[in-house]
Amino acid sequence: MVSRNAFLCLYIDRYSYGFDTLAPLLATASASGHLQASVGAVGLAFMALLVNRSDLMPLANRQYSVAIRAVREAIRISQQLVSNGTPKPVSDETLQSVLLLDLYEKLTMYHQSPGLPGSWLSHLQGALGVVQARPSTDFRNSTTCQLAGRTVIALTISCGAAGVPIPEALQAVRRDLDSYIRNSKWTFIGLLMTIVNLRASMRSAVLRPDDILKKAYELQDQLALAESKIPRSWRPHRVTSHQKFILDHYYDVYPSHYATQVFNAFRILRLEMCSIIRNLHPSSSVEETIDQVTRDICATVPQFILPEARSGNAVPFSPLQMLECRGVLIALYEAGQMTTDMHLREWILQRLAYMADNGIKAARDVGHILTFTPEVDYWTVFTMVGSCGITA
Repeated sequence: MVSRNAFLCLYIDRYSYGFDTLAPLLATASASGHLQASVGAVGLAFMALLVNRSDLMPLANRQYSVAIRAVREAIRISQQLVSNGTPKPVSDETLQSVLLLDLYEKLTMYHQSPGLPGSWLSHLQGALGVVQARPSTDFRNSTTCQLAGRTVIALTISCGAAGVPIPEALQAVRRDLDSYIRNSKWTFIGLLMTIVNLRASMRSAVLRPDDILKKAYELQDQLALAESKIPRSWRPHRVTSHQKFILDHYYDVYPSHYATQVFNAFRILRLEMCSIIRNLHPSSSVEETIDQVTRDICATVPQFILPEARSGNAVPFSPLQMLECRGVLIALYEAGQMTTDMHLREWILQRLAYMADNGIKAARDVGHILTFTPEVDYWTVFTMVGSCGITA
């Protein structure tokens, strides 16, 4: 019960911006049904990750097994009714459970051996099938629309982590949702889909270097433009400080950790395009962009670790601060991987060490990778430290 309440009160109510549908669905769900079981499983996985309690995983796995059996039974009953001629789409409650089970998989990656579990993509492909089976007019319902949007985001991230192309069916659902969802995160997901497909094409060597370079330049421009269009209300205010924790004597305070993550998500992809351009066209002038973007990422960190930066900050870190710090780990890794400025890179390693000293074990893991194997792809690190489950 403690883990369940921590998940609902901390992750759902205070951290995540992607599970607004959960509370109303829980309010009407059966106490012994699959949604309650799914919340119980994710709660245990969340607690294991947050407080480094791997001993909770056997119990979490048992709860997960109960939940997945119940979800499969709900889907089977729905499909049986359809085959008997009774139109019965899979319910929003069932789709919410599938998304929670996907979150469970992503949170538990930190406690597993390297490599993606086979069930990871299968959960979301099942969810995609559920969304596809509904007419697009169902997206007028706000709950259905939010669940469908979450499915698109979650499966896009899973494809990126697995290194596989975006299925055409997923792209079709995204196009259907374009009329209903319009925000900077949704714009980002569209660009991320294109980049995931580009990475898959590069891996399979189906594109010529000139074509890859051209595409990288185009995407770099599109990412910069999309980032420039993020609403003014999401933008940070800059604070001048000579504190030793501060790089370049300033840091940025954003309206929310969600806004921070959206900006940093664009920056990570911009750095990836710079990496492609730098590798294929060494004489290009991307170093200035790399320097600016990496410093912008570094400027997002002090707001989460300095006690004076925000009223809710503390030392040791509060549970919310720990989640917020986890939310910047991959941006810091990519910045440290891309920069040629050794002072900046050392600053990043020092901040990761400070986070680790305040209870964020994953920060020590990221620092170790950056120090000893900095060639490791950021998607691999993203998956390995459980960060793909800690996206607001």
